[in-house]
Amino acid sequence: MLETAYACSYLHDYLRKVPVRRFGIDVSGLNDKQRKRVGYWLFLCAGMCYGAVAIGGLTRLTESGLSMVNWDLFRTMKPPLSQKEWEEEFERYKMYPEYQYKSSSEEMTLSKFKFIWNMEYGHRMWGRAIGIVFLLPCAYFWAKGYFPTTMKRRMAIATALILAQGGIGWWMVKSGLDPSKNSDTSVPRVSQYRLATHLTIAFLLYSLFLYNGISHFVAPQAKVSALNFNSFI
Repeated sequence: MLETAYACSYLHDYLRKVPVRRFGIDVSGLNDKQRKRVGYWLFLCAGMCYGAVAIGGLTRLTESGLSMVNWDLFRTMKPPLSQKEWEEEFERYKMYPEYQYKSSSEEMTLSKFKFIWNMEYGHRMWGRAIGIVFLLPCAYFWAKGYFPTTMKRRMAIATALILAQGGIGWWMVKSGLDPSKNSDTSVPRVSQYRLATHLTIAFLLYSLFLYNGISHFVAPQAKVSALNFNSFI
């Protein structure tokens, strides 16, 4: 018992003296209103990334991810509105493996196609909304001098990840539309490796936004506050 008490006391004294790297961001140059404004914006971005993962999971559960067979940053923002436009979109879908697979077990009607198409459309538009919600305020805060050097580097990384995420999403979907990529299975699937890449970037963005958001409300710590191990003895 005495040996345990001595060891805990020694460890406690040691931890009090050990400096640790400051992971927080020094935002002392901002007033309280500015600091909270940036923090809440980052929390919003983190929440939207969380929502994107949830919507993406729902899209996958409803087998809707391969319903949009083309990708364009701007032109695909407009959904089909007329009956003719829906029929044209449906005809494009029929050219790909998923239609052949689904129609072999059940009738794939236009109304069913509209449902899965709208699911995937919502997922893509949510991703575009994240880009707008992040990039526009980021440019404003950067121009106003709200970001210290460390924050500028992190926001540059976030910008690169967001811009890459759209292309990686299409790269993933494309693997499920290519018959040669599905030759070993009768069920059209996207590459699990591309899917993992797409999901990993979403997790990285969520973590980046959440951590930096918290950093605007919690002051960085220069040392670890050592636990008082003696209280547990």
